Amino acid sequence: MSKHNYSLEQGIDAKSSLPASYPFLKWAGGKAQILSELEKFIPFEFNRYFEPFLGGGALFFRLTTKKNIRLGAYLSDINEELITTYKVVKNEVEKLIALLVRHQKDYNKNPSEFYHELRKFVPATDVEKAARMITLNKTCYNGLYRVNKRGIFNVPIGRYKNPLICNSNNLKNVSLALRYSKAVIQPSDYKQILLENAKEGDFVYLDPPFDPPSITSCFTSYTTSGFTKTDQKELSDVFRELNERRCKVLLSNSNTEYIRELYSEFAPYFKEIKVSRAINCKALKRTGHKELLITNYR
Repeated sequence: MSKHNYSLEQGIDAKSSLPASYPFLKWAGGKAQILSELEKFIPFEFNRYFEPFLGGGALFFRLTTKKNIRLGAYLSDINEELITTYKVVKNEVEKLIALLVRHQKDYNKNPSEFYHELRKFVPATDVEKAARMITLNKTCYNGLYRVNKRGIFNVPIGRYKNPLICNSNNLKNVSLALRYSKAVIQPSDYKQILLENAKEGDFVYLDPPFDPPSITSCFTSYTTSGFTKTDQKELSDVFRELNERRCKVLLSNSNTEYIRELYSEFAPYFKEIKVSRAINCKALKRTGHKELLITNYR
């Protein structure tokens, strides 16, 4: 780490680059596998960065490493537990790491017992909430975040021999990236955060819950309300509003006829990419999928 002129306490020199950081959570629909494609669509110049469907934040972390974001980032999601976890990583990472180390030891003693006790546990502090979320995420089935109608996490335990619950080096690098980019992190509906803040020259990445390719798809929503076709239509309207404001907008979604129709005027900027779906409940259906990338710029 000596080649980087920074520390968690002192920050980073303006002439130095940030150390590489990566998503600290596994997330359904996460973009780590297609970052090389997404990088091709990063504008050469932009003002601020908005990611209102944050999830694992793969593109944000790539931007902090490749582009050294200095002018501010707005990171938001409707999932309040997720946003609380990001805030803790940003502001209280040492306390979080200490608790995760304890969770790792307790999990290793009796994985099933510890997992189910933690799933029922009601945290009293934000650090406890973050540690609970990260631990469950690293040890649950396929890293799936799913809640029932009462908002209770209900994913079964995963089949892992020795999952890494606490990657302290990456958590510290993530904390630095969040602070260095002056990230504004808040729970918010995407419409509110974008329509109240996005301006000309800003770069917006939209990665919503995807339009399901069929009614039998095993893709599960991350909130109690889900994301319907009406929601997809509202999102396309916001896309157009951002386009009118001269924002630079990149959208990921399913390669379905419905999505193609919603964004038909931007068809010259459609790009199909191949992906796998590790979260599909049937292994044979995890490959052979295509996503659609849509922009309002070349």
